[in-house]
Amino acid sequence: MLTRQAIVAVARQQVEALGFETVSLRAVARELGVTAPALYDHVDSKSDLLELIAAEGFDELVKAFAEASLPTAKERLRARAVAYVAFAAAHPELFRLMFQYRPVGLEAEIDNELDAATEAFEASFSDLTQAISEGELPRRDVLELSMMLWAAIHGVATVAMMVPSAEHKGLAGDVIDAMLRGLRPG
Repeated sequence: MLTRQAIVAVARQQVEALGFETVSLRAVARELGVTAPALYDHVDSKSDLLELIAAEGFDELVKAFAEASLPTAKERLRARAVAYVAFAAAHPELFRLMFQYRPVGLEAEIDNELDAATEAFEASFSDLTQAISEGELPRRDVLELSMMLWAAIHGVATVAMMVPSAEHKGLAGDVIDAMLRGLRPG
């Protein structure tokens, strides 16, 4: 029986193997043994399908973040940075697709907001707020601090996707440690 879940699974395999640009509804349908029009009972378009795959990726990333339940805000921020880079290195093509979408509320010229991206982006807000209240970080806007840390770790993730190796785990930790040290008040 054809289901949305089966369609997304096959399309995700295509994304992970060949990149999101190469996904086609015809190829997905062929893999599932149906005609392309049969897919339209479950997805509206290729764009809709890619958004579903990206949302699934963000959900997995948020689950990886949740596993970083450590005692201090700084340790959790570091663990999330390492998980973010590890996810990018393990799923480079999915990661590239995910970042075709932006968190809700970040202004851009195109309409590409995705709620699942927002959840991943906001995962560190409570830890940043805690680190500020404990004097570990300066009293700055949480969104601003989050953007700074995200930019740094996203850069590490991009490098990890180009040069996959176990070294990215150490690099992610080193970068977040340096950022947090550099931001520390006084």
